[in-house]
Amino acid sequence: MSVQIKNAAELALMAESGRRLVEVLTSLKNQIIPGTSLIALDQLARSETERLGGQPSFLGYRGYPAAICTSVNEGIVHCIPTGYKLQNGDLVSIDFGFIYRGWHTDSAITWIVGEDINNYLPLLKGVYRALEAGVARVKANVKVGEISRAIESSLCQDQLTIMKQFVGHGVGRELHEDPVIPNFVGHDREVVLPAGSTIAIEPIAGVGKEGYTTLADHWSVKTIDQCPVAHFEATVAVTPEGVQILTPIKQILGFTP
Repeated sequence: MSVQIKNAAELALMAESGRRLVEVLTSLKNQIIPGTSLIALDQLARSETERLGGQPSFLGYRGYPAAICTSVNEGIVHCIPTGYKLQNGDLVSIDFGFIYRGWHTDSAITWIVGEDINNYLPLLKGVYRALEAGVARVKANVKVGEISRAIESSLCQDQLTIMKQFVGHGVGRELHEDPVIPNFVGHDREVVLPAGSTIAIEPIAGVGKEGYTTLADHWSVKTIDQCPVAHFEATVAVTPEGVQILTPIKQILGFTP
């Protein structure tokens, strides 16, 4: 295992990548309204990424056909945008990666469409709290297991079901780098994160059971019991002082954590 360390100039490029990523997500947030199709969101992500001088990390990755993942309600991850039109009360998770001058950042956010008629807000707040708990543990020479334990403890405290098959990861020159960052104490728990390393922390949890199914498109993953799932992700850099959040999504959450 090799945890890649970025120098100051490289971290600055990643910070700029993350800033532009959040700008794209902001444009998408403004269209998270009843009647917007998932394909329209993907087209907007592509055009905004091009306007900002970047490339979408996901498009073409292992054959993935879109710029964003759009997981609605019982969707967990990797759901390909379709012609489905958002409805009032839907839950939609947008996962998106941005490449700027060769550097990837990766982030995800879950929004409620229109009114919270299904009382999804406690789920969103719980998963976002878990993201913050994981980020708060980041510092030079922290072990991955400490971050995972903080995420797991937070999700368990809120009695949410951890989707354990889906994990965070290193990110930088590649979309996925070492190490794995699970949302429970598991893989790579003893791996130490030195200053200059960069990771994507991404708790994914729901209110039902952990069982999932992958659709015929070989990408879209949904819960078997059709219970909703939320997904939040941030790319962060490990610094000598602690942590630098490279994809500051807090400003566009749509709710107060």
